[in-house]
Amino acid sequence: MPIYDFFCTECDASYEVLVDYETQKGLELLCVHCGGVVKAAPVNMFSIITSRQAEQTTNREKVKPCGHTHHCRCASIKQTRPNPFQKQIDKALKSTNQ
Repeated sequence: MPIYDFFCTECDASYEVLVDYETQKGLELLCVHCGGVVKAAPVNMFSIITSRQAEQTTNREKVKPCGHTHHCRCASIKQTRPNPFQKQIDKALKSTNQ
């Protein structure tokens, strides 16, 4: 549920109220400081919170040289020859980026 900023029309006091969108549209409160009408301010900024897992799968810069996006031990393993699956990894990464 979003947090909306409410401002008093009389004394400019501000309040943060946790309320859903539909309720917020018609909600008018009384200011505890002056008794004036407190109305919701227009939304001028918002942020989106995602899980760490979703962030890792959508952010392609975090792909490791081994092709994994998750914690693995591939970085500690020294390869003496090229990865035999590198072409398939590159192909899969290109298809997901398009």
